Amino acid sequence: MPSLTSVKYSNKKVMRIVRIAAVCVAAAALLGFLIYYLLTSGIFYKKTDTDGKSYELTEKMQTAVKESDLQQGYMFSRTVKLLMEDRGMDPWVLSWYVIPGTTRSVPAMESAYVDTMDQVLLLASYIKEGKKSKAESLIKAIDASLTNENGMLVAFAEADKLITGGRTKEERSELYEDPVYLQVAEAPVSMAATTEYLGVLMDYYDKWGKAETLDRIRDLSAKVMESGYEVYYRAADQLAMPTPIPVTEKSLVTPVPEETSEQDDIVVDTKEEGGEKEEAKLVSLSGIELASMDLDAMRRASVLLPKYQEKYENIVSIVRDGKISETLPLYAWIYTDNGYMYYTGSDGNVDLVASLYVMVHLAEIGQLDADAYAWVSEQIYNNGFLYESYNIMSGLAGSDVEASEAYPLVLYLAKIKGDDDLFAATYSAMTRNYATLSTSPALYTFFRNVENSRIAVCARENLLMELLLE
Repeated sequence: MPSLTSVKYSNKKVMRIVRIAAVCVAAAALLGFLIYYLLTSGIFYKKTDTDGKSYELTEKMQTAVKESDLQQGYMFSRTVKLLMEDRGMDPWVLSWYVIPGTTRSVPAMESAYVDTMDQVLLLASYIKEGKKSKAESLIKAIDASLTNENGMLVAFAEADKLITGGRTKEERSELYEDPVYLQVAEAPVSMAATTEYLGVLMDYYDKWGKAETLDRIRDLSAKVMESGYEVYYRAADQLAMPTPIPVTEKSLVTPVPEETSEQDDIVVDTKEEGGEKEEAKLVSLSGIELASMDLDAMRRASVLLPKYQEKYENIVSIVRDGKISETLPLYAWIYTDNGYMYYTGSDGNVDLVASLYVMVHLAEIGQLDADAYAWVSEQIYNNGFLYESYNIMSGLAGSDVEASEAYPLVLYLAKIKGDDDLFAATYSAMTRNYATLSTSPALYTFFRNVENSRIAVCARENLLMELLLE
């Protein structure tokens, strides 16, 4: 029979062995995790250079932002809360939300749609903020739900088809929806969202990407560069005939042929008015929509796939030469085999925001027209307001509606140019519609004044401002 001393000794020895084994198991688990992390994090992956560029705010620009009422840290989170979390829309942001009035008779309203470009801007914001898991989830969601069978992004989607349960639904309204949303049975391809998405995927790759990410980028790059470009618009919005000719060395083409039988009409929903069914049509027209060409994304695509360099240079030439005139240095709507078409509708008004996107895309590759930049600067310095459209003949505002989305684009132009004065003046105009009332649901976000003195928070300008500021 062993002594008590030997039993105690044996127990201590066993316990020591158990502790050592436990430490070894824990160390092996930790080592395994570290090896897995290193292999999957992309640290050892040699990335391909996508030749990305970035622009910084000058010290004066940063000072202008810091000295204002803007609470930058809250702007993004409040936007996501209002347009995603409170609406039960994760991972999507709705296009807009109209805050409730002071009485029950003025309830809150929300959009029934998500705009694909807003989702791409949200993705870019996640990348900027370093939110990798959020970015990965949104990429998967976009690829699964907002792309067609060819991998191109569609323009929009109905919220209820993306999120089938658990939503907090406010009253819906058609007042603030894009008319196309309400009439088209199947959303068309959005080249604007697709080319923007291409550039944002490259930014994701530059920060975190691995080989499979680059494969996706190469595949989408080829589709974008080889695409048969189409422009879609409502038949009700078809262009003026005959088209007036501005004071310029160019002459406008007749935008819509008298015989439209060769055009492809997208099938759309019908609606009843006064007991009779009325069919609305979305017309497909072959051509390059200038504002949809993210030239920097296409430049980077041609770096990855040099065989598209000539195609890229040709598109740059088309976009650059689309300036309307010296008197009105805004940009054409689309370019077709017959030439440039400058506007939609019958009033001869050119869309400002579309022209500003063209300017931004040209500025990013160093080819912004000096007259166009000077014209925008003049509008800010002399008028302090930017409107939705400008008349092609008179050059005057063709609308009395302020273009809220325009100000972040001008701020970005000023940032690219390092123009402190234009930035300060435009920033002052932008912050006119920044919510600072502590009791407002829109607090810390940029808002729009809409019909009947209502206040709407839209995804677009808030996400653009998030990306613009540092």
